Amino acid sequence: MKNLELAKILNQIGEILELQGVEFKPRAYQKAAQTIENLSEDIEEIYKKGGLKGLEELPGVVP
Repeated sequence: MKNLELAKILNQIGEILELQGVEFKPRAYQKAAQTIENLSEDIEEIYKKGGLKGLEELPGVVP
């Protein structure tokens, strides 16, 4: 999955949660989406190199 596609999905999840009145989580999804969208490296490559730990090390991405 490419960075922009994943960022779009995360933003949509954040929007849905916001519409449902969920607090805090929408902003977390938006922050993760922004981080992934701005990566210079493909998210798939980061996963291949470091697995879940590699993804969790990205700023704004928390388990």
